[in-house]
Amino acid sequence: MRTFLLAALLHVVSADFTLSVGFTDDMVLQMEPEMASIYGDAPLSTSQIEVSVNDGKSVVETVTATVFADSSWKATLKPKPMGGSYLITATCKSGCSGLDSNSSVLVLQRVTFGNVYFCSGQSNMALSIYFTFEIPEKTAEVLSGKYSNIRTFMYGSMGGAMPSYTPRYTTQVGLTSWYNISYSASIPEPTDKGHVQVNPFHSFSATCLNFGFALTDLLEREGKPVPPIGLIQSAIGGTRIEQWIDNSTFVSCKNGTPAYNSNLYYGMVTPFVNTTVKGFLWYQGENNCGEVMGNSMTKVGYGCYQVAIVDLWRRMFSAVEGTTDKLAPFGVVSLASGGSEGHGQHMAHMRWSQTGNYGLLPNPAMPNTFLAHAFDIGDPWGESNAYYQNCSRLDPATGKHGPNCMEWNDDTWDADLKYLYPAVKNNSAPFFMGGIHPRIKSPVGRRLALAYYNSILGGTDVFTGPTISGCQMSSDSIEVKFNKTLLRNDKIMVQDFNLTGVVESLSFMTCTGASPYANESVCACSGWNYVKCTARGAWPCANNQDTFWYCEEGPGWKPPVSVIEDSKKMIESDGNLQWVPERNNFETAWVATPLQPSTTGDSITIDLKQLNTTGGVFAIRYGWASHSTDTCCGANPDVAAGYLPCNPAACPLMAASALIPANPFFALLDAKSGKCECLAPQVCDE
Repeated sequence: MRTFLLAALLHVVSADFTLSVGFTDDMVLQMEPEMASIYGDAPLSTSQIEVSVNDGKSVVETVTATVFADSSWKATLKPKPMGGSYLITATCKSGCSGLDSNSSVLVLQRVTFGNVYFCSGQSNMALSIYFTFEIPEKTAEVLSGKYSNIRTFMYGSMGGAMPSYTPRYTTQVGLTSWYNISYSASIPEPTDKGHVQVNPFHSFSATCLNFGFALTDLLEREGKPVPPIGLIQSAIGGTRIEQWIDNSTFVSCKNGTPAYNSNLYYGMVTPFVNTTVKGFLWYQGENNCGEVMGNSMTKVGYGCYQVAIVDLWRRMFSAVEGTTDKLAPFGVVSLASGGSEGHGQHMAHMRWSQTGNYGLLPNPAMPNTFLAHAFDIGDPWGESNAYYQNCSRLDPATGKHGPNCMEWNDDTWDADLKYLYPAVKNNSAPFFMGGIHPRIKSPVGRRLALAYYNSILGGTDVFTGPTISGCQMSSDSIEVKFNKTLLRNDKIMVQDFNLTGVVESLSFMTCTGASPYANESVCACSGWNYVKCTARGAWPCANNQDTFWYCEEGPGWKPPVSVIEDSKKMIESDGNLQWVPERNNFETAWVATPLQPSTTGDSITIDLKQLNTTGGVFAIRYGWASHSTDTCCGANPDVAAGYLPCNPAACPLMAASALIPANPFFALLDAKSGKCECLAPQVCDE
């Protein structure tokens, strides 16, 4: 490996003297203590390139760039303090025959130094702020001068991928500009644009922007210096994690999907690996929900790839000593309700795999990482019934809401989200492809910023939601304990939730032997899957059924691989018929459970006297969706009918002050010791 990265991987040499994509006027370069770099292509490998930095008064640094065998060049600057408005000039001093005087000098104006974050993933990272309920308020704030410290650079778009099957360490593909959002928000939009935004602020990632907003607000509130924030968006809708890693990383994990590997890593990540960044934000997984969730411990599936992508990106971005930190902070967003792409049976294990299967971030496999859960922030009007009941819109015939629509009560809303109440009530934000793209993104950004500040930047408040640490079961109750160290000064809050109706929700659930379908083995199953049989009652189906449910994650018989593959082909061939599996009766073993918080605020109690525990109590779970109702409102019939929206942040367990949801878990109960055991590598044996 060379200083610039992998000289053996050559590309076509250009006759031009250029800066690589990402270097434009108004950009943000990484401030001290890291060293920022500038790079591009030269006419010849013998060209001599000089880079100077002018602070507006005088030249404060001049660097002779290194030019490599493939004619690419790179200059690494000394660490620079926060802020400033610099003029950076790159000059081809020799080896530039054939270039006129204008072509041999490249100038970057109004460059500032701050913290740079690389935002990537698939559609929920790519989703522009235009498609959110926050857009009116945030646009007004930005136009008023707030958040003038934030600048953005967008590489690609929701459907605008720039794939490659070889690295592009320097490239002219996808050239675009950096923008100070104070300016970009003021660019007029055409009135007939449909789903196309030309305003660079409206077009930019809602998740990435809301992280920048929330981090700015938090630093101001804490009395800390607020640096310029540079946000780089490189995210494409409908992509798999295998596309965002290199070939060698792909083969290090088992059960990947070869048809999708590496093309976006090479095309949309490698152009930036020589850019010094402060950290990364990653929001992806929807298109992997139909694949193997796996486990990082066994190097299988998504759990393995989640750990691997963190390691790969850190290794590549930090290849030059003194630039990106080798343990640069890496933030992850768990999938929101509605994001399973039709594979709801995998959502619980997907979110678990997004933590490398430890149940929280950071952890031993993913140090210096942080997590924002979004499982409780699905789209409020994600249920299509709300449209047909005219509760999420006015009836075109009457100009009023439907007669069955329920009265709203904003007292039930999270305090930080009440400002969105009118917009949600009027359903004022346009959908982008429906509920798979929730239109509330500010709490995602806020949770990312809180986790980052309090786990990485030295904040002292809670950075993760309540995290199970152990259990103690007696004859009439179960005490569920939560990690006191992680709670810091916060306490557990139990919010009201419906204990009746659909059991397949994110509520706190207990598995008992009272159901005719329940036993210890059934309760030990943390993930069910199904096959569609060739005909009703055909093996392995029975009793005139066309769906066979089996325990995919846990004990029990599994169908042969050939049966599973044949089932997938049949379901895919149904096309628009959209075959729906019959109900999984084994889920009736799980019942929504009343909870009582302790006076100390670090545990909850389950009163077993209120449950039918005939046959025993075998397991507990929280935030652990099963199949069809991956929502905190799954047991609310008014939401299911479309008479009300599903309130954001409505799941039962929260950190009371930080308003961060508890980390989901699945734990087996030992009848002899009364303790619980989480799925390895997660530990909850206190």
